[in-house]
Amino acid sequence: MIRWRSGCAAGTAASDDDILDAAVQVLGHDRLAPLERVASRAGADPRDVKSRFPTRDALVTAAVIRGAQRIAAAAVMEDGTPAEQVALLLARIWDDQAPVANFTPLWMRSELRSEVEQILDPVRVLLGDAISRGAGAGAMRADLPESTVAWLVEHAVLTCLSGVADGSVDPRDGRRLALTYALTSAGLAWDSALAVTESVEARLDRH
Repeated sequence: MIRWRSGCAAGTAASDDDILDAAVQVLGHDRLAPLERVASRAGADPRDVKSRFPTRDALVTAAVIRGAQRIAAAAVMEDGTPAEQVALLLARIWDDQAPVANFTPLWMRSELRSEVEQILDPVRVLLGDAISRGAGAGAMRADLPESTVAWLVEHAVLTCLSGVADGSVDPRDGRRLALTYALTSAGLAWDSALAVTESVEARLDRH
């Protein structure tokens, strides 16, 4: 799981990661916060921050791209049925991205979208593989190519993240809604999707 740090050690120059972590924490709550507040959170000299990231948009862009790269690098399929594998992968992505849900609408509605989606291709490949196996067993929809179903699943999660960002979805309910919505998009009945989600959440709570 991605851990968002806060600041850097005393006497140590802030790294790009320190600054981006601070940007996630500050700009995720206040999109118009000044760069000086980000620098303060990172324990950095504002002039140093501005030399590396001249604008808020530059900080947001760098944070979004870094987040997508981390998701792609960390994505793995765990043991379980295809539906459980999909739910586990999505649950871990949700837990990583929920703290930065406010960034989701920003990149989805900007020129960053195509770049982020390209970076996330490995995740879509993993989802497509699990969906293909689920469809072969009759547990997931087989009326569409698995790549299309993977796209539907991915966007179900993004929709719920956007809902958290704009206040439409209670953050406490977000993960469960995202998983059940994604699984129904993959062809499961709502009660089956809920049962898989509850099983996966119980598994995650044991760790």
